[in-house]
Amino acid sequence: FYGHEPPNVFCDVIAKYFSNAIREEGLLARSDAGIVVLDGAAGTVQEIFQAVTPLFYAADDAPLPPLVLVGREHWTERVPVWSAITAMAAGRPMEQAIHLVDTIDDVLPLLPPLDRVRN
Repeated sequence: FYGHEPPNVFCDVIAKYFSNAIREEGLLARSDAGIVVLDGAAGTVQEIFQAVTPLFYAADDAPLPPLVLVGREHWTERVPVWSAITAMAAGRPMEQAIHLVDTIDDVLPLLPPLDRVRN
């Protein structure tokens, strides 16, 4: 298991990657319709910046999936990564792809319609 993270009580079989980086890379590669991030700590921050990196280096004409951080207070005060993300995004195409919202209800309008998502 990953440190303090308990197993899912609904699973009867658990498979774990030996490298968490491989799991994260695979997860991000499949997330072409966007990524929604809820509050977290060190591991979540790492995953945010893994998601930010391809947005930062994307070509000017590349379609960029949204990256939505949920919890304004959390991401600006408790774990203030939002200021770093917006500083890196300034003047780049990724500036339009990053979003900070207060609640889960604010997320859906920022995601692409299902008919634009690959299967």
